Amino acid sequence: MQAYLAEKYMSGPKADAILSRAAPKKVKKKRKADSDTMSGPSMLVDDDAGFGDDKYRQAQDEEQDVAEAVVASDKSFKKRRTGEGSGWTTVREGAREESPPIPADEQPVVVSEDASQPFKGGLITSDQLRRALPKPDVKMEDMSKEEMEAAQETVYRDASGRKIDMKLARAEAARKKREKEEKAAQKMEWGKGVVQRDEEEKRRLQLEKNKSMPFSRYADDKDMNEELKAQQRWNDPAAAFLTKKTSKGPRKPEYAGPPPPPNRFGIKPGYRWDGVDRSNGFERKLFQRQNERQRIATASYEWSVDDM
Repeated sequence: MQAYLAEKYMSGPKADAILSRAAPKKVKKKRKADSDTMSGPSMLVDDDAGFGDDKYRQAQDEEQDVAEAVVASDKSFKKRRTGEGSGWTTVREGAREESPPIPADEQPVVVSEDASQPFKGGLITSDQLRRALPKPDVKMEDMSKEEMEAAQETVYRDASGRKIDMKLARAEAARKKREKEEKAAQKMEWGKGVVQRDEEEKRRLQLEKNKSMPFSRYADDKDMNEELKAQQRWNDPAAAFLTKKTSKGPRKPEYAGPPPPPNRFGIKPGYRWDGVDRSNGFERKLFQRQNERQRIATASYEWSVDDM
């Protein structure tokens, strides 16, 4: 296949190398004596045998010899093999199309060194840019302190790009912070118990009372004497007949605040209870159920004796 392509379509030293490797081999012709010996009186020769017999092979050998002779005598083939270059022949010269002219708006811009010309942009150096930019009329030395601060003041903008007045923004932030603190204090006040609120109210009333009291308190001060008498001392010899204790001996502290919610066992809360009901509501539901049963029983009895 390579030899065929080299003969028909290739030229140059590569084609010569392929053709030299694939030189046609000489076909050894059979002697006539051999064919005579094979076609003896004892053998039958079929002239119509066709493909595969000796006569058909002999005809193929003759056709191959003729083809080799034709290829060897082809002058154009020799020219292709001995020619230099690619071996391609130009049929027609192509027409060269000229490129269209560059539009005026796409022409390259040359930046001039002259400062009097307007600034047009482009690739310039820092010195050229400094000379092209307009110079400020006011110098830093001539500006006052207020003007310098106003020039250096930071401008804050929101998401839409509008300027933000920082004074109003700070006042709004302070107001929101104050409202938040008031709500937190109010929430803490609502979370306190009854006892804590009562104690705070007593403390407030005592402070208001202390405002009107004189700075000096004498031995005939009634409030001070009552307060001292109410104090209990373990080593007081007159504690047995001067105090208003109902029972002798140490007394456990008891809860003395608002009435607590009832429970089925009648247990009082401890003296440290702050008055906040933290139960799951089972006792309240239990008493409601008992009252409901009692009400139904009373209504049933009244209904049964109504006609009597």
